[in-house]
Amino acid sequence: MAQIQSLMRAVINFYNFNNRNAPIVITRVKEHDSENMFMARLERAIFDSCEEGCKATPSRYAIWGEDIRSISISAKEAMKNGNIDKAEKLMNQVINSMGAFIDAQLILSNLPGNINFVKDKDIIKSYIASLQENNEVSESEKDYLIDSMKEIMNSIE
Repeated sequence: MAQIQSLMRAVINFYNFNNRNAPIVITRVKEHDSENMFMARLERAIFDSCEEGCKATPSRYAIWGEDIRSISISAKEAMKNGNIDKAEKLMNQVINSMGAFIDAQLILSNLPGNINFVKDKDIIKSYIASLQENNEVSESEKDYLIDSMKEIMNSIE
């Protein structure tokens, strides 16, 4: 356990030290088509997290993380080139993917034996409220999502 903690400390110290400078990009687990596959890769990692003893979970998160870094670099390049619309689209993908990651981790923290911070139903309630305020999607699509969220809410209460 001490060795893994020392390794993790080295990771944090390295990236924290370089936090003030240009980003450090050492590609280790690059897959193709980051912009189209990042949510599918996150989904695989999340569902692996639900399986006890799954050995692929950390590497799947690493590949998803590489996608997020790649998309962030593309957004930075788009900003440098003055393509603000593309940069914003890419950053929205990063932000939403990170949101999915955070919420999935919070839901996993609610499994027995873990320390929980946010109740599952509060996460789903926030999704319903956000969807109800969203005017950028069709009403039928929004209604379908809200109905499916309400079904989930009823099943966990």
